Amino acid sequence: MTAFLATVSPMNPPKSPSTAPGPAAVPSASAANAPRDLEDGAFAPTPQELERLLFAIEASQQINKRFQFFLWAQGVLQSFLPHQTLICATGNLDAEQFDVDVFSSDAITEDRQPELWQAARETVQVAVRHWIRGGREPLAFPAEMRENGVDDAMLHAIWELGLGHTMVHGTRDLRGANSSFFVFGRLARAPRRRSQEVCEILMPYLHFAVHRYVLHDGGAQRRRAPAVDLSSREIQIMRGVRDGKTNMEISTELGISPLTVKNHIQRILRKLQVSNRAQAVARCLATHVFSADDFDRAP
Repeated sequence: MTAFLATVSPMNPPKSPSTAPGPAAVPSASAANAPRDLEDGAFAPTPQELERLLFAIEASQQINKRFQFFLWAQGVLQSFLPHQTLICATGNLDAEQFDVDVFSSDAITEDRQPELWQAARETVQVAVRHWIRGGREPLAFPAEMRENGVDDAMLHAIWELGLGHTMVHGTRDLRGANSSFFVFGRLARAPRRRSQEVCEILMPYLHFAVHRYVLHDGGAQRRRAPAVDLSSREIQIMRGVRDGKTNMEISTELGISPLTVKNHIQRILRKLQVSNRAQAVARCLATHVFSADDFDRAP
């Protein structure tokens, strides 16, 4: 996967109408009012920072549309968690069944959007696993960890997306599909204790804001990742498996080697989290992988 997120984003910043509610008019913070996060230590806001924090919370309650969330994240939220890329996930985190949305201050060409969303989803999957193992507390991933040669799946995912300094956190709702998770990428500086505490303070408001825009927008403007993320080639192979063909028959049909087919199938089993070909076919049928649209896509 190419690391292109460092210079691009999944969407052009939406244009807000002149009648947009509070978040559309959020003023940017001055350097003097930005939280002091250069040193490690507890979050001890100044009176100006407290005022801005209250404004951020009040503005979050006015969000009902995706563009309003974007403007809020790129406006007053930057005062406390200065970032360039924000990946949001909503759904059942423990079951890894969630939708992904990406916000960034950069621009991206249309032909790179599908690749980016797939990469963002994979990054969220790795991040959620780390977060759950870490006790569902905010986790910081300074860029220096990768530079120092630390071998870790999360660091690799961050590096692949070019996220630099990264922090992740989510909600602790374990009862169903109403959790949310956030990856703050390309932070202005390495996240420390203050940033993590601010993230905890703002998490309920991030959670309700993202769920409100998903509910009110009805998903019309939201890029949703499929329940099963198989490539076009993998779908072709699974069609052969579904039809009872052997690896040799599939390889002949697709013009690839039987070993390549075998490797694809092993990767598919891992992606689908199943143990055999029959279970893989059942999962693909249940999630409508074998649709006509998927079949027509070029490998």
